Amino acid sequence: MQMTLGSAFARSARKYPQKRAVKDDLRTLTYAQLNERVNRLAHALAHLGFSKGVRAATLSHNSTYLMEVYLAHLKLGVITVPLTVRETLKEILRQVEISEPRFLLFHTELSEISEAVLSSSASLEKAIAFGGEAPGFALDVEELIRGGNPSEPPQTVREEDEAFIMFTGGTTGVPKGAVLTHKSLLWNIICVTTENRSPMPEDIIYYPMQMYHTAAMSRFLAYMYAGGTFIGSPTFDPETYLAMVERERTTFIVGNATIWRMLLEIQRKRSYDTSSIRGWLHSQGALDPDLREEVQRILFPRAEPYVSYALTEASPAVTVLRPEDEPCHWSSVGRPYMCTEVRIADPDTDRILPVGEVGEIQVRGPTVMKGYYGNPEETRRTLRGGWLHTGDLGRYDEKGYLYVVDRLKDMIKSGGINIYCREVEDVLCAHPGVQEAAVIGVPHEKWGETVRAIVVPESGWTLSEQMILEHCRKYLAGHKKPTSVIFVDELPKGTFGGKVLKRLLRQQYGKP
Repeated sequence: MQMTLGSAFARSARKYPQKRAVKDDLRTLTYAQLNERVNRLAHALAHLGFSKGVRAATLSHNSTYLMEVYLAHLKLGVITVPLTVRETLKEILRQVEISEPRFLLFHTELSEISEAVLSSSASLEKAIAFGGEAPGFALDVEELIRGGNPSEPPQTVREEDEAFIMFTGGTTGVPKGAVLTHKSLLWNIICVTTENRSPMPEDIIYYPMQMYHTAAMSRFLAYMYAGGTFIGSPTFDPETYLAMVERERTTFIVGNATIWRMLLEIQRKRSYDTSSIRGWLHSQGALDPDLREEVQRILFPRAEPYVSYALTEASPAVTVLRPEDEPCHWSSVGRPYMCTEVRIADPDTDRILPVGEVGEIQVRGPTVMKGYYGNPEETRRTLRGGWLHTGDLGRYDEKGYLYVVDRLKDMIKSGGINIYCREVEDVLCAHPGVQEAAVIGVPHEKWGETVRAIVVPESGWTLSEQMILEHCRKYLAGHKKPTSVIFVDELPKGTFGGKVLKRLLRQQYGKP
């Protein structure tokens, strides 16, 4: 028997027909209700030409309608291309041009931009609207569902078939479409379910990130696989979020430093009941011990903490730091998931480096992407030798725990010596008056590059460049110390407090 994402969801619907499957701001569906609507939609889409291997783009914030589309596509073998809603029209059109989808399915709240995408694309043939009254240029998904067959579609999809094209490259500004298969996403589900101890059938999650990102999409699929309840929302508001945790008794949460700080600010003003949370997962970087202590004590006192390292090209989970783990230093992102191999190698020669030495993080295993759609040259470069070359720099400690040190392209070279941004940023953030910090290299006549710090002060603090430089002199070697400091209100980041977009910092502050 072939296990695919669509058949895994159908299995959960047979096991838990009356259980809540999905919820958004407007409606809730049981597994039986969701599966029937998905089947009807799948049959209707098949009549329109949707079939195995066909690419169909989506443009939507989180909603149960979008979840239905994803699942219908998976049952048919359609390759879903989630377009990044928060991008400009120009960037969305770049994603369409790269992936060449035949169909566009969109939320009616995004009708205006969807019409512009449809009219500007050479590949798109037809548009389908969901979530409201369909505009004149699109078919109505509710009409399609009413006319569809409720039976299971024929089983033609196999594990090796392509499931999603997920865009990555936001930190560099060059989008690439990572092709993820049913197999790669299923192995990701198996790994996270086993080692994060979630999701289980009794789990309920309210997810703050949007499902055009791999982390949110894969987490949704994991809940459908396990028979849990997935709650999505088109926006993230910290007070609404905590109220939802209290009301729905959610059991697991995924977030990052920005999200934790926003939730902490609300929780200090009004104490929401978060006792139902039994696990929280920190993503997008190491977890500062002071922040970890606050999250554990104030937000989730009954929950176990996890830290992960993930990337789109790995579907996305790579490593996990579990509650019982004891790395040599708090900044570890854990050990590789059970199906994944992770090595540290010279980025130029791929020579494996000894423990403690910094090199490129390279990943191998069944969760790794098939390649970049329509980009064979970049695929060969990134997957050469059978290893995913992540472009991240890291090292292992003697206990086998991984540390992410820097992005290869962000590394600063001063006087021929490598400076890893993370080390400098950790020192900056250790100052009590610094909320966040990032460093970039700026040209220097003598040394080639020197370090510039961009700092977000803590509320109530008045910092000076001299204060920051004095602090760094205590903890950093001379060549690693910043030579200049710029203070800003916030750092540019991806959606919902994701990675710092250093290309934007370099554009704005990278001149001598």
